[in-house]
Amino acid sequence: MKNINVLINNKNYKGKSGETILELAKRNNINIPTLCNDERLEPYSSCYLCVVEIDGVKNLQTSCSTRILDGMKIFTDNERIKKSRKAALDLLLSNHYADCVAPCKETCPAGVDVQGYISLIEKSLYKEAIALIKEVNPLPAICGRVCVRPCEVACRRNLTDNSPAGIDYMKRFIADYDLQSEDYFIPEIEKSTNKKIAVIGAGPGGLSCAYFLQKKGHQVDIFEANSHAGGMLRYGIPEYRLPNDILDKEVERIKEIGVKIFFNKKLGKNINYEEIKQNYDATILTIGSQKGTLIGCEGDDAENVFSGIEFLKNMEMTGKPMDFSNKTVAVVGGGNTAMDCCRTAMRCGAEKVFVIYRRTEKEMPANPIEIHESKLEGIEYLFLTNPSKVNKDENGVLKSVTCIKMELGEPDKSGRRRPVPIKNSEFELKLDFILAAIGQKTVVDFLDNVNEHFENEELKINRWGDIDANPKTLQTGVSSIFAAGDGVTGPATLIEAIAQAKIASLSCHQFLMNEEIKAVEKEFLSKKENFKKQVSDDYFGKFESMNKNEMPTLDKNNRVNFKEVELGFDERTCQNEANRCLECGCESYFTCDLKKYATEYNAEQKRFAGDFKEYEIDNSHPFIEIDNNKCILCAKCVRICRDLVGANALGLVKRGFDTFIAPSMENSLIETNCESCGMCISVCPTAAIIENVNFKISPIKMDSFETISNYGSIGEKIKVHYKNDFVFKVTGEKGLINKDGNIGKFDKFGYDFYNSSQRITKPLQKVNGEFKEISFEKAYQIIKEKINQVKPDENMFFAGARLTNEEIYLIQKFARVGVKTNNISNFHYLNRGDYKLNTLANTPFEEIKQASKIYVLGAELSQDYQTVGFMVHNAKVQNEISVDLITTKEDSKMLHKVDNILNVKSYYHFIKAVNYYFIENNLQNQFFIDGNCQNFAYYKEKLLVENFDNLVNLSGLDKKQIIDFANAYNREMNVIIIFSEKEVSSNASKELFNLAIILGKLGKTASGLISLKEKNNAQGLFDMGAFTDFSVGCQSVFDKMFTEQSKKVWEVEHLPKKIIKDQCKLLADGEIKNTFIFGEDPIACAVNKDTVKAVFSKMDFIVVQDYFLTETALVSDLVLPASFPAETGGSFTNTQKVIQTFEKALSSKLEKTNPEQLIDLLKIFGNEQINDLSDVYNSYMLLYDKL
Repeated sequence: MKNINVLINNKNYKGKSGETILELAKRNNINIPTLCNDERLEPYSSCYLCVVEIDGVKNLQTSCSTRILDGMKIFTDNERIKKSRKAALDLLLSNHYADCVAPCKETCPAGVDVQGYISLIEKSLYKEAIALIKEVNPLPAICGRVCVRPCEVACRRNLTDNSPAGIDYMKRFIADYDLQSEDYFIPEIEKSTNKKIAVIGAGPGGLSCAYFLQKKGHQVDIFEANSHAGGMLRYGIPEYRLPNDILDKEVERIKEIGVKIFFNKKLGKNINYEEIKQNYDATILTIGSQKGTLIGCEGDDAENVFSGIEFLKNMEMTGKPMDFSNKTVAVVGGGNTAMDCCRTAMRCGAEKVFVIYRRTEKEMPANPIEIHESKLEGIEYLFLTNPSKVNKDENGVLKSVTCIKMELGEPDKSGRRRPVPIKNSEFELKLDFILAAIGQKTVVDFLDNVNEHFENEELKINRWGDIDANPKTLQTGVSSIFAAGDGVTGPATLIEAIAQAKIASLSCHQFLMNEEIKAVEKEFLSKKENFKKQVSDDYFGKFESMNKNEMPTLDKNNRVNFKEVELGFDERTCQNEANRCLECGCESYFTCDLKKYATEYNAEQKRFAGDFKEYEIDNSHPFIEIDNNKCILCAKCVRICRDLVGANALGLVKRGFDTFIAPSMENSLIETNCESCGMCISVCPTAAIIENVNFKISPIKMDSFETISNYGSIGEKIKVHYKNDFVFKVTGEKGLINKDGNIGKFDKFGYDFYNSSQRITKPLQKVNGEFKEISFEKAYQIIKEKINQVKPDENMFFAGARLTNEEIYLIQKFARVGVKTNNISNFHYLNRGDYKLNTLANTPFEEIKQASKIYVLGAELSQDYQTVGFMVHNAKVQNEISVDLITTKEDSKMLHKVDNILNVKSYYHFIKAVNYYFIENNLQNQFFIDGNCQNFAYYKEKLLVENFDNLVNLSGLDKKQIIDFANAYNREMNVIIIFSEKEVSSNASKELFNLAIILGKLGKTASGLISLKEKNNAQGLFDMGAFTDFSVGCQSVFDKMFTEQSKKVWEVEHLPKKIIKDQCKLLADGEIKNTFIFGEDPIACAVNKDTVKAVFSKMDFIVVQDYFLTETALVSDLVLPASFPAETGGSFTNTQKVIQTFEKALSSKLEKTNPEQLIDLLKIFGNEQINDLSDVYNSYMLLYDKL
């Protein structure tokens, strides 16, 4: 192929004739963004993101559809191109009515992934949920109790049920669960940087900074002025709301990762900055804003008028409640501190407690739950009331307070209506104590202590008395000093302090690592609110109404104490509450290409604001969900369904701005030719088409592993995405067989078995008709006793076609070496004839595209072998290869995908009639026959004895159809017949091989046969010897040389010699006393279940090894739990004899995996040469090497 010289960004590259600019760029790792291109499809040029500049060409060109020419000079990244790409993105986003993240996450100051951890709670993945929270919030048990919950205000469940999801309640449950767990979450700590950081203050900001930075590998020491950690969490929140033991436990978890806390150390007093500067590389000030303020009216200096904050702090520091017995107390303010003060006053014995607030209850910033609980406890409210004067007695002691009534005027800067005094509305309220909860101030009394050590830098405070720091990076005027929390912002909330800590710790880390100090770049987020305000009507009828689960609390009559009032959810309640989540955020948050490029090019969703389309989500299909609100009309789903799959199930409806994607004829997708393959999902760049799952979508980072398909016999490489042991999805990976990464429906959607709660994890013995869990040792003992009670040949072993090669090998070895019987078989092939020939001379899948003609005979590629179907249809479309179908089914799912159809009654008689025609007319390739087969003369003689007319009649065709097919098949130089063992009998498959030999087409490039087996390792049954009459490598057990080699490898003196090929007769006659079934469910698969059950009823003892209590397992006497392939590793052999290994990826829930159980049994029966899978591999390879 001629090379073409091309300049890209002034660098020379060699391209190939016919290659596009995009293809050349990708091959050389030059990034060009695209949303509508896929290497499996022809260029479409709809998104206009891939535009490039070509020297000498006026307009920008789409690189996906522009072929390279010699001498072409291309630019892929300049301002003109960036501007064009941004405009293209702005246009796409102007009609992208969707949310990247849920409102709960977006409104959380710390950015906690609320939807993510709720989805994990729903799956009982509590440790993973805590891990997700602790990525940005190290204090979840505390936040679960005292957070102000902006997430719940934004929760759209408010629009359906007038109450949000109980986000904090759920957070509290999993946080408490983790605190009580022995296997609690411990974050990963990066390698030590040998840097030290001093954090001043052990409040929420300081604790959070320490946590984030310790994780980064720095050593963090906290200096706390008080005797305990927590700051305002301890000294400003009473224990009935936040118990100290919970606070201490969360602090301890932070200390466990290496953070040190030094108490009673106040900067500028008993620890000087000089000492810190000498011993630490950076400092973070998290001093809080802990000084309370008074009412701010005349007389507020009276005795018994206290700052609410000081009141709460003194109680905690002294450990003694104030004595308010028979006293009347007023709390001035409407925030959570006011709630803490009034409820604490009641617990201190107050006879009556008032809350005086100058606005209405609706405007109160306090948590509504706190207001509700305070009313239950007897607190009285004076709304639209403000103290104007504190009245003292002659000793300066509080006597009463003069209040004035208020009314609401125009809104102030906070958005709330400003309270305005009502003239002549004053009244007097007799009081014994006033607690002012209207604000706090920051005290920075160490400026000189710090600044004396710097000449050109200065730590400053702002006009409000808070620490002056860069609002984006929180770096102060001293480069090595950062600040966070209330000491910077003034009194704020717990979650805001944590959010500040995240910013300060990042900046501090950048400083320590000599990186540029800059804030995290803002990512693009699509929002429905950018198009319109969300209202109840938008959600009416779309979600099931579910009442919020109430938090259990102490009885209101049992609260004159400091016991925690809220008792917490139990697990079931938490699960129920998780189900109320509406899953607002996009499941492709971490993988969406549109979001990625929108962020990269600073796209603006509102730039072209105007009309937009709003669509109903279509989830009528059991596996596929379509959300046209997210669609960018790249048409990749339409094109891959048409050009690769051949289903034509999707199409573009209408034109222009009204265009949308819909199933054919705008019917439901299930009413089309949809094959449920999921290829549309795999190509969608925006999650407009996603999997319709039966669990809550999880827009979280997942773990993954690559393995080989355990469905079908093709051997596709797949990627399994999971957290802990819960599998969320499966995607295709480019592999040895599926080079384009395509997979079918069974792999794409058939992973529920991983997540099933019905899995067996321990051996089960049937006792009086019921299964009881027993130990493996007990199970082994029972098996040994039962085997020893009968003759060796009264035992029979069955190996399933889903098992790994290693497991099949061990089963047949256990039978032959351990039990001394050749009664080894499999229900997959039992009584179906000899399919051994199908293991030979298969045309490689990759040669399908080189064929001149393809016949699909008895193979439902669209349903059972979809990836092969993709190969066939794509070859048909791209290479214009004719595809014909030969089928016995009038309703075949292949009818719409082929050029011609032959409806036969019998595959066997059809093929035999064709063979008869060739031989009778002397059309055979005798040269090929003489060189490649034996006994042709005998076959010819036997065939020509048949009656041709009878064969034709039994085939369901007429002579002309037989002859026309025969001649057409013979004319083709590169013709492939694809057939499946599922539909084609063993005798018919033999005749297919005879046909390919007769015409000399077997074994030639892009010619011959492709045999498709049903199960993922059906070929392994042959290769590993799961048959009574042949052993490993398909070698006959009568072969003396192989038998001797087997004895040597297996280290035994004798192997069983008796062979009874008709094993069905053995079973039917009741000659088998003990049956061992591994990885098969013959009853469930049987056409006549009663017959199979009757056979089993004749047996004395049945052992089944399986994942679940299958129909066969239910009639057994002993059930062994089975491990998943991903829990052991091993290998599968595909239908074309390609062996593919895969690694262990998941930890098993079982004490013993399948191989371990079989190895144990071999040792119990005296063969101890195998200890692990590597020994298994070495053992069977020693036998293979001799073949």
